[in-house]
Amino acid sequence: LMGRHGIRVGDWVEINGVRGEVIEISLLRTVLLETGNWNDSGQPTGRQVAFLNQYAVDGYYFNFSTSGQWLWDELQVMVPAGRDPYPIIEKIRATVEKETESNTRLADLEWQRVSRRYGVRSFAAQPSVNLKPTDAGVVVLVRYITRAEERTEVRFRLNHAMVKLLHMGTEVAPPDGNIAAPPAGRT
Repeated sequence: LMGRHGIRVGDWVEINGVRGEVIEISLLRTVLLETGNWNDSGQPTGRQVAFLNQYAVDGYYFNFSTSGQWLWDELQVMVPAGRDPYPIIEKIRATVEKETESNTRLADLEWQRVSRRYGVRSFAAQPSVNLKPTDAGVVVLVRYITRAEERTEVRFRLNHAMVKLLHMGTEVAPPDGNIAAPPAGRT
């Protein structure tokens, strides 16, 4: 637990399926401030969850604050029926690729280094776009890579760009960091 790849107060971790921020580590137990599922908003639930440190010997844990801090996040956009979805889908793809470009490059480099070291197949961190036709239009599902601690800000910028694209009917303004992110703890 206390080694180079161990856990420290403030780390984002998952222990036996519970996700949260480490708020206490003692000789016998580790306490998390639960944040719920990574697919949810990632905001604290207010519950403190304590684990006997035996989990480090008998079970498993993931630390998203050390190397491997990458998370796949998803963005869903509904293109209403009656609008040509293809130009909008291309604008969505371009916006997500631009916003996540530096993280994609860093994740690719990290995964290549790990792949060479352990002789496993390398992963690709490029965003992916999937479509689902519905009666109401086309649902565009975009998966992209982000750092755990940047997830809320990236999601905010992407959602802002998607609203602008769909409701103003104008070109998507590339996220340039000038959009004020919500205060910490809000999405």
